[in-house]
Amino acid sequence: MTADLDPMLKPYKWLNEATIYNKRNEQVPISWILDNADLLVLLFNSKGVDINGIVTKFCEIYENVKYVNLPIEVIYVPMDDTEADAIASYESQANWFTLKFDDPLVPVLKYMYEVTCIPHLIVVNLDGTIVSSHAIFDLVEYGKNAVITWLSTSASIKSHRKLSRESSMYGENWVYMNVDPTRNVSDYQRKFPKD
Repeated sequence: MTADLDPMLKPYKWLNEATIYNKRNEQVPISWILDNADLLVLLFNSKGVDINGIVTKFCEIYENVKYVNLPIEVIYVPMDDTEADAIASYESQANWFTLKFDDPLVPVLKYMYEVTCIPHLIVVNLDGTIVSSHAIFDLVEYGKNAVITWLSTSASIKSHRKLSRESSMYGENWVYMNVDPTRNVSDYQRKFPKD
């Protein structure tokens, strides 16, 4: 029986083998990601690669959707030639997570998702099924609405959280956020209420 016909064949759950870090270089528990995200976006990129500013635009989109608590997380998958370049690249990105430069999962993900050029975004469900294999094109076509398109593939199942209680998982700097902090919180219907 071929793999295409085998109903028992399930997606490879690479997330169970991942060692993911935040901006503070602290390991993020996989259980925390499973409890708090509906979708993962894998950003395959390297230092200095930002064709037509799409990575910068995605950094802004991500930080703003986190402000309204959409259940999506981004993991940087470094495609750099050196560890120093990988570190420098990640430091300039949005307040999301990363795999380490020498993580053996990096080439596995590159091969598994057939990444042949960078930057490349892959959107997956937590079970590993692909939502969008060319999410860069989604961003070019739909801008910030691409995130809504990705999330529409599954209903949100995560509970409401307070950003102040979850902020320890992220870094302190949200440099790409452009939401006007002087506006009333109720204007945004946030799931991250202020304390």
